[in-house]
Parts: sequence; C-alpha cells; structure tokens
Amino acid sequence: MELVEITHGHLRVKIGGKSITIYGEAFLRGYGSPDFVLYQNSIEKWDTPDDKENLTLIEKKQLFQFLKEEFSRRKMLLEIE
Repeated sequence: MELVEITHGHLRVKIGGKSITIYGEAFLRGYGSPDFVLYQNSIEKWDTPDDKENLTLIEKKQLFQFLKEEFSRRKMLLEIE
C-alpha cells in the first residue's frame, strides 16, 4: 500500500493496481485538532475503473491499519470517524 495523495478534502491510496479515494478533512497543525479526520463511511468502492468492486471488510481493516501506521510514521495525527 502507498499513500499517494493528501489534500484538504481527501486521501488517495494505491493498493496493487487499484486506488481508492477516502474523503475527510485536513486541519492546521498545532491547534489541538487532528491533522486529518477520515470519514469511514466514504470507504466503499475502488476508484474507476475498478469502481464496480466493493472493498471487503478485510481490505478496509488493512487500509485503516496502514493509514494509522503511515500517519504515525509522518508524525501526524489521524482521527477516524
């Protein structure tokens, strides 16, 4: 897995040949808020052209674990809602 994009409103992760866009919200650092709040309910389908496939429960758990570790490695705080 690779975190390939962080924007104000979403993250994009590549997993093998597929990618997924996860919506959320970025915040300014240093004000007691997390660096990024991820909206758990935005994780359902892969990005086009694989958008006919839903992520499995196992894939979602692996994705959450990866993102927690990646944000920790970058010394950033991730909150999952």
